[in-house]
Formats: sequence, C-alpha cells, structure tokens
Amino acid sequence: MDMQKNYIDGYSLTIEGIASAIKGELGTIGIAPEAISRCEGSRNQIRKWLEKDAPVIYGVNTGLGNLKDTVLSPEDHLEWNKTIPYPHAVGMGEAISPDITRASLLIRANVLCRGYSAVRPELIQRMLDIFNKGISPVVLELGSTGLSDLGPLSQSAMVVAGLEEAEVFYQGKRRRAKECFQEVGLEPVFQLECKEVLAQMNGSTMTQAIAVFACYNMQQLFDIEKEIEKSIELDAIDSKEKVYSAIDQSFKFISGVVNFENNITCDNPLLFKVDSGDYEPVMGCNCSNTQVGFVLDLLNVLISEKSNYIYEMISQLESEGYKTKKLRGLASSLVREIKALCLPASADSIPTKGNQEDHVEFSYGAARKAMKAVKLYKVLLSCFLGALLSTKANKEDEAESGILQAVRKHLETIRKADTTIEDLEAIEKHLEKQLCLIGLE
Repeated sequence: MDMQKNYIDGYSLTIEGIASAIKGELGTIGIAPEAISRCEGSRNQIRKWLEKDAPVIYGVNTGLGNLKDTVLSPEDHLEWNKTIPYPHAVGMGEAISPDITRASLLIRANVLCRGYSAVRPELIQRMLDIFNKGISPVVLELGSTGLSDLGPLSQSAMVVAGLEEAEVFYQGKRRRAKECFQEVGLEPVFQLECKEVLAQMNGSTMTQAIAVFACYNMQQLFDIEKEIEKSIELDAIDSKEKVYSAIDQSFKFISGVVNFENNITCDNPLLFKVDSGDYEPVMGCNCSNTQVGFVLDLLNVLISEKSNYIYEMISQLESEGYKTKKLRGLASSLVREIKALCLPASADSIPTKGNQEDHVEFSYGAARKAMKAVKLYKVLLSCFLGALLSTKANKEDEAESGILQAVRKHLETIRKADTTIEDLEAIEKHLEKQLCLIGLE
C-alpha cells in the first residue's frame, strides 16, 4: 500500500493502524473506492425517501425523540440539522486528549465507510480532511450516558459542521473551529443533510477511541516491563509465571474485542439491501458498546495483577539493603489506587430518557477508568525503573535492558543512591516519549 496515502474501508481498521495514523506514519488517509460505491448506493435510497409520498422513516424524514412520528420536509431537515446537536452537546470537566478525539473522527469515518449508515461520501471526506490537517475536536470528558456517547459525539459533530460554538485543538492551541478551518484551507461550514447528524451522534465511538489507546499504551508498557525483567536478577515469585501467562491470554482477548469494534456500524436506523435492489431500514440497539465495557473492566483487573508483582519486585530490592523505601511507599499508594479502579463500571445500568431503555451499560465510564489505570501503571513502572537505577549505583551493565540504558543516559542527574521525585518525573516523561504512548495527557 502506498505509504503516502492509506485508505479506510470500514472493515480493516486496527488498534495499531489507528495509533500509526495519529502519529503521522500513514500519510494522508482517504476513502477506499469500494466504500464510496457502498455509500452512494445506500444514499440514493435516502434520496428516494425524501420524495413525495415516501414512507415515514425514523431519522430520515422525521424528527427524533417525541417527534419521531412527525414528518419533516427536506428543507425543514436541512435547517433542523443545524440545531440537533445543541441540546445533546452538554459536557463538563476537562477536555479529552486531542489524540483521542482525533482518533474518534477516524474511527467514525471508517464506520460510515461500511455504507449501512447511508451518509454521503462527502461527509466522510470532510471528517478525513479535518483529521488529515491534524485538527482535533474539543470534547469535554463528562457527558456520555453510556448507552451512546451522545454528548461527546454531538460536540464532535458540531466541529464537522463548523457550527458557531464548536472548538478544536490545532498545533497545541484551543480555537474556534470555523477560524481554524479557514486558516488551513478548509470550508468553514459543512452543511449536514438528513440522517447525517444522527449518523455521527448515535454510537459509542468516543468510548472506542479511549479503548483503543488504553490497549495500545498498555501493550507497550507490558512489553517494556518484560524487557526490564529479563535484565535483572531477583528472587523468583512462584505464582508469577502462570499469572503472567493468564494475563497475556486475557489481554489478547481484550485487544481482539476492541479491534473488532473498530469496524462495526453503530447508529440507527441502518439500511440493508434487499433482493429488489432497494434498501430497507432496520432499527436495533446498534449504539450499545456493552462488550467493550466488559473487557475494559477486565483490563483494570489485569493491570492490578501486574501492579502487585511490580510492587513485590520493588520490595525485594529494599529487602536486599537498597535505599528504595520512598519509592516502595509511592508504589504501594499507586497499587492501592489501581485496585480501587477494579470495581466494574459495566455492572451498572442507569436508564435515561424517562426509563425508555431497558439497559444502559456504562462502557464510557469503564473506558475512562481503564485509561486512568494505564496512567497509574506508567507511573508505577517509572518507580520500578527508578529503583533499579538506584540499586546499580551508576554502574552500566551490558546485560541490562535497552530501556534501562536509555533512561540512565537520559538522566545524567542520577548520581546518588536514592532517586528523587524529580528524577521519577523525568523517567516517566522519557518512558512516554520512547514508547510513543498516546492519549495520556
């Protein structure tokens, strides 16, 4: 595949591919020709349903919610699309990492490429144009109900449309979306047509983007922890080998679920082709992300188990007479906090909208918890590195891991028998940079 241009098709986006795209390693992202053809086919059906005497189709020629049975003209729909996101785009808290919101744009564009959502290829291209320019929607961290990332995705849809209040991150600065688009040569406003707002808002793509980076970052941290252990000599822990094997198998399962969910259609209604050549609308609970919530809750348990062994190894160093007491105390605090995150968010279900739903999994909460555990594990691993560097008393060892050698060279200030908090912060930053961890801001 041409490294200067890669294509999404709705069926082959992976965790590693998303990470590479965010890091700029894949060049420009475009729409695969077969995806364009699929979208044009289903979109033609939408155009038919906008003609006179067409059947009433939810979200296509009707309103939403209490207006689901109220027919709107195509002209009314165009005007209405400018206002639909506003009552839903309610959020609070800090802004989500720009890497995550930008990844959500890519995942959503990929999902729409499948053709079942019946949007115009021009909408997908608009999303990719924003992505390819390095622009990230500003999305506040609190606001998803769990069944669907309605709040976060509404804020993202406002960016795509270039609505007045929409904001973006670009080159490290937070700005008005329209102003940024004008500066980089994009049209400041993009008119969303019928169903195209719903196709962006209805789903769990922000949860999915967080899940992708939780898995990606954890894989890097798991790998580097194994590399470090190979170059040190500590007393064997009887249970460790079997537990680590179970963790590896479970993590593969988690990554498999997340990878699968990168390529699913997650809005209502969906259009399926029938024998006549036309399409039929089908409603279902497509925005549900229950399985991702389940596996991200499991990821917290795996991180907790790993953390127990990291703490045990730091404790061994102290028992051998090395000055790691301060680090052990910090590590103990981190492990306890990680354990507290193991309470499963997906065990809860809070129906919204007048108890209309029978199940509202809180997968978004599970995703945010998992990402927090990943961040804490990164700090814990930095404690372990700091402890190991302190025990080696500045003596370089050819057998030690590459990461230990790299950190040692980076931290020229470590020339003592005890590692300071400042040293730990430097180790953590170096670890994040060397491993190319993403979305941990």
